[in-house]
Amino acid sequence: MKSHRIGERIVVSRSGDRWMATISGSIPDWQRQSLELWLGAWAALGAMLAYGAWIFPGGERQFYLICMGFWAFFFMRGWKAVRWRRSGQEVVQLSQDGLSIRLDHGEQTGKAAEASLHELKSAQAPAPNPKSFLESMDQQFWVIGGERIHVGTESKTLVFGKQLEAKDSTQLVTLFNKHLAQLKKA
Repeated sequence: MKSHRIGERIVVSRSGDRWMATISGSIPDWQRQSLELWLGAWAALGAMLAYGAWIFPGGERQFYLICMGFWAFFFMRGWKAVRWRRSGQEVVQLSQDGLSIRLDHGEQTGKAAEASLHELKSAQAPAPNPKSFLESMDQQFWVIGGERIHVGTESKTLVFGKQLEAKDSTQLVTLFNKHLAQLKKA
């Protein structure tokens, strides 16, 4: 098995006709700790909202319960982000069987999005739009998203490469397309 790194977060390996890229979801320690601190403060706010819903009667209780619904939504988003940043990784495999992309968390294997080899098109890394607010938000460390690499099929587009640097995503696309071409020739 032959492997090498692209940037800080990507490990590319090849064994026979199987090509695999593993993209780590890790971020610098100060960012991860900030995210965990925010989640702890958010949990404390949730405890205060639950106390208010328990103690106050009538209309105030309804207000606190509605606030708790919004709180729960953002708590789950925060929990998923912390979990991803601690142990998450994208695993991209390309072989004669086709393309498989999954999100793993530690020892827990995620569900794979798959496409057969004959329907795959070349991968692309669209240039980021610095004027797009939503695209800018997708690149922040507290968000899980911002996929940089797009692989088209006949019916859908598969994406991977969460929050990669433009240089790293370009290198990964080049390697992916090179191996895809070799597999389609065989």
